[in-house]
Amino acid sequence: MFRTQNRSLAYELVDGAAPCVIFCPGFNSTMQGNKARALNQYCKQHGQAFVAFDYQGHGQSGGDFADGSITTWLADTLAIVDIAAARYGAVILVGSSMGGWISLLASLQRANKLSGVLLIACAADMTKSYPARIANSELEYDEQGRAYYRVENSYDDEQDYKIYKQLVEDGQQHFLLDAQISISCPVRLIHGDQDEVVELSRSEQVLSKLDSTNASLTTIVGGDHRLSTPSDLIQMLASLEELLNLASTSTELSSAEIL
Repeated sequence: MFRTQNRSLAYELVDGAAPCVIFCPGFNSTMQGNKARALNQYCKQHGQAFVAFDYQGHGQSGGDFADGSITTWLADTLAIVDIAAARYGAVILVGSSMGGWISLLASLQRANKLSGVLLIACAADMTKSYPARIANSELEYDEQGRAYYRVENSYDDEQDYKIYKQLVEDGQQHFLLDAQISISCPVRLIHGDQDEVVELSRSEQVLSKLDSTNASLTTIVGGDHRLSTPSDLIQMLASLEELLNLASTSTELSSAEIL
């Protein structure tokens, strides 16, 4: 655990070579998922630095989920990026679903610390669709008086998600897809064509908005939102390896220029 902004964040670190790979999980997800585990194992086997963490109110981290927002979870991510970059010099962000949106936001604020970005089923601007999803839901209140809506959940224990009103309102200040996204480092996107939660067109839109001249989208035929099957994970690791190779090449070129 380490403390940041009066809360404790749980994390797992694999020490190794730079750049440090950082996994940003999705909404209501944790660092114990299949993608995080696969990345952890890959980095251990290849001697690559890696960090996975839980946002405030998620998994093993402190705080209340109800108090979370894109602003809150972005701050968590920036704290992790700053610590990893101070130790390893540069990072590669791997974001899943909502973690993809947060990875893009973090990249805009820490461009000088980024070697690459990998986005998996990127849910950029996801709260923009929430008003339509909650249109027929009644506003409810928890024990502390915080307002929320219930949204059907087809994953995990299938208990309804609680979408807090403050999350929907806070998301508005972080929308990206109405303008160009000024990220210039290499970016790889992966999305399933059978994603029933975030449509493939969302990643296509992200790709079209990026300033990066080294960005591509891989479509997984038959892939759903989770993209956690063995073949999905192989594609994720192959895309990460591309970014690591590009980072290595860039470092070698920079060293040659100095010499």
